[in-house]
Amino acid sequence: MDNISIKNNIMKIRKARKITQESMALSLGMSLTAYRDFERGKTSVMNMNVLKIASLLNIPAEELVLGYRPHQINDSANENLLKEYANRINEQERRIADLEILVESLQDAVSSKNEIIAMLKKSLGEDK
Repeated sequence: MDNISIKNNIMKIRKARKITQESMALSLGMSLTAYRDFERGKTSVMNMNVLKIASLLNIPAEELVLGYRPHQINDSANENLLKEYANRINEQERRIADLEILVESLQDAVSSKNEIIAMLKKSLGEDK
């Protein structure tokens, strides 16, 4: 997860629990301005802050980072995610294979070009 997603999760949960920014800042030992900058995404989330914030909101750190409690996903959803990721991985592996073929072809073309240039230089007497 990126900082934007984490800060959005923090704001959503903080507001749902009716906790003020002032209260969060005080509990985290930072200024209100620093906390507001944090929620606006002007400063990045530090691992220790994630743990402190999760503790203050009385939720697991995973929920703060992921946006949901990992155990809330049922087996069917996990299976669907696994299939989706497997499909994405297969698609990327096919793309990599295609790119490897393209690279090999381009390397052959460069090699042929270099051979032609060397032959032309030799025939023009430029090869010393």
